[in-house]
Amino acid sequence: MSIIKIITGINWVLIAIFGYYVVWALLQVSKPSHEMPGVETIIKVTGLIFLLSLIGLNLASHSWMKIVAFILGLLLLLIIYSFRDN
Repeated sequence: MSIIKIITGINWVLIAIFGYYVVWALLQVSKPSHEMPGVETIIKVTGLIFLLSLIGLNLASHSWMKIVAFILGLLLLLIIYSFRDN
């Protein structure tokens, strides 16, 4: 089994985990704030765009795109993990 196939498999696992968090966030009720209205919606849409870009990078035929998707997926999950603890 080649390294790229292993990275692709790990990417799909990372995308599934990140996708779970994005779907969970999208299903939450928006609580508008008087200080910064619409920010929660912007964050949700940004997460969806990141998810779609990770899927697109992982479906590409170039191996460097799969490596970029792997790195981005790890970074996004580390960001989610850091927010989860606070």
